Amino acid sequence: MPPLLLSVGLASLLATVHALDNGLGHTPRLAFSTWNFFGTGATESEVHDIAASLERTGLKALGFDTINIDAGSLDRDRTTGRLVASSRFPSGLRNLSDWLHGAGFHFGAYNDISGHTCGNGPAAGSLGHYEADAVTFAHEWQVDYLKVDFCGVEMPGTPPENCTGVVGRSCGTVPVESAGQYAHWSALSTALNKTGRPIYLDLCPHAIADGVGTEVPKGKLMYAPPKEWTLSQRRALANSLLVEYDNTWDAWIYKQTSGLIFNIDAMVQATTLSFSGPGHWNYADMLQMCAYGKGVTPGGGMTLNEYRVHYSVWSILASPLVIGADIRSLEKDHPDCLTLLKNAAIVAVSQDPAALPPRLVSQTPPLRSAEATTLTITSQTFARPLSRGRLAVLLLNRGQKTAKLSASWAELGLAVGLRVHVFDVIAQSAAGTATDSFQANVPSHDVAFVILEPEAGAPPLHRVVR
Repeated sequence: MPPLLLSVGLASLLATVHALDNGLGHTPRLAFSTWNFFGTGATESEVHDIAASLERTGLKALGFDTINIDAGSLDRDRTTGRLVASSRFPSGLRNLSDWLHGAGFHFGAYNDISGHTCGNGPAAGSLGHYEADAVTFAHEWQVDYLKVDFCGVEMPGTPPENCTGVVGRSCGTVPVESAGQYAHWSALSTALNKTGRPIYLDLCPHAIADGVGTEVPKGKLMYAPPKEWTLSQRRALANSLLVEYDNTWDAWIYKQTSGLIFNIDAMVQATTLSFSGPGHWNYADMLQMCAYGKGVTPGGGMTLNEYRVHYSVWSILASPLVIGADIRSLEKDHPDCLTLLKNAAIVAVSQDPAALPPRLVSQTPPLRSAEATTLTITSQTFARPLSRGRLAVLLLNRGQKTAKLSASWAELGLAVGLRVHVFDVIAQSAAGTATDSFQANVPSHDVAFVILEPEAGAPPLHRVVR
């Protein structure tokens, strides 16, 4: 199938955009994805087992009620051109969707903006099929959540992939160049919205790194919205947009070029944190929480402290929280990490109804200084305004030793001399009061995570500005 042509009206399309009108994503999504543990090999029976485990462990009751079946789950019929389920789902995706809905879950599916997918599905990518596939997802399979990848990338200066006569394998690229890429995403998003079924849309755009600050080397692809896209353009496309230098591997540092801290820096450097808000979120990728080196994604595992960093930073940065570990065995193998996953206070910061964006308060070495690289940054402070005039604050120690970290009221925009109540998010308990600063001795590769709350009768700690 030749690539879809999108030349008509492109300038007008980019000049006049509107928010994605599906009514979803007021807060970041909570979900489970099959990718991190199963890769392309998830089966129908395993999805049933995951659903039962989410119910049994209490994670579903906490809000993790969406199950997304990631790459490798789809094929395309060579005769009809329609999407079909892979052989690992013998009952078909509509039957699985109905079963999940009957069990109180939302059903998530996967595809790709290009003719390729990252899961080796023969010609399963949506290029050339945006409207037909939208109908399949919305009406035939009753999908509630759709992840759309971008694995057939056409780099600047290279011709489109020639798919003439190609049958039975993936083919067809989409330009990474900002305007051309946006046009394809917009066509797909519009097709889904036209079906009338609300589908939470999770897109994975690419950008070419400029090599500034912590970014990957200049000219390398990274998952992020191109920096030319405005807030209104991003809001028009999706409920969440992926932001990462590389896949979030199960490691603090992986081969000195990727790992957890690299993708924390991607959220700071490769996107605009203030662009997050109701219906449109920066997404730091699926959680490696509690995987401990198991599953198909590399990395070897992290410590419980490092998983606490992972969960807490994703929460305060208002990223969707998408579990990827084999939760079937967590109760037996890693009950302490399951307890961390079920920390209701961490989830509550993520799901705060004010739905306000976070910000980087400070960093050592300072952001965009010549000394600041992912491997040299020793500490970061993040903050996010919450409902009821409260303020979430996180102190992250990336160094090798316990460090005394602090956030002053001046840095947080609070009045000098103000006394506030402190709630410890990790301990889920009150932690006294603080005046002029919040300080904590933070162990290596760990966080202090608190909520500051005004005293009774005092004004809110922030003003809600949209």
